[in-house]
Amino acid sequence: MQYELIAKRYIKPLMESCDQASLENLAELLSNISKAYENEKFNLIMNSNDVNSGSKCQLVLDMVAPANSSTVNNLIKLLAENGRLPLIPVLASELKRSIASSKRTYKGRIYSNGVVDLTSVDLIARDLGIKTESVIALEYVASDFDGIRVEVDDLNVEINFSKSRLNAQLVEHILKAI
Repeated sequence: MQYELIAKRYIKPLMESCDQASLENLAELLSNISKAYENEKFNLIMNSNDVNSGSKCQLVLDMVAPANSSTVNNLIKLLAENGRLPLIPVLASELKRSIASSKRTYKGRIYSNGVVDLTSVDLIARDLGIKTESVIALEYVASDFDGIRVEVDDLNVEINFSKSRLNAQLVEHILKAI
């Protein structure tokens, strides 16, 4: 959580100073750098006290050199100056989230223990998008949930319809009627 707050401090000026295409390119570039952080050897170098911060910065700058962007280079240098190069993966995900929020496009998941066909997934995504005034893309994830659960994290939306909960409510309603 702490890293997300720090990342947002870097993202806000980027969102204000860059156009949409530049932001999307930057998010993609940072995502590619983030993949390097999944490599154990790369992490050893980045977390090593034996390697100075200038060398770490140069390593990351070499990775982004093909982009030929002063904005990207300055961002990397700023992160290196503040000892925040390990923040790049969080920065990438937060930037993608901010871009999605500005475009009002979100990704979510549908969980169910039964198979949900593509038509139903698209219908649920469309209807939920209409309710939230956004564009939502949902993917089906098989799980052991007894019913259907829809989650869109960036919108803080969770909807679930459980067979066991429905049965419990039905029994409760019948008992109240008696």
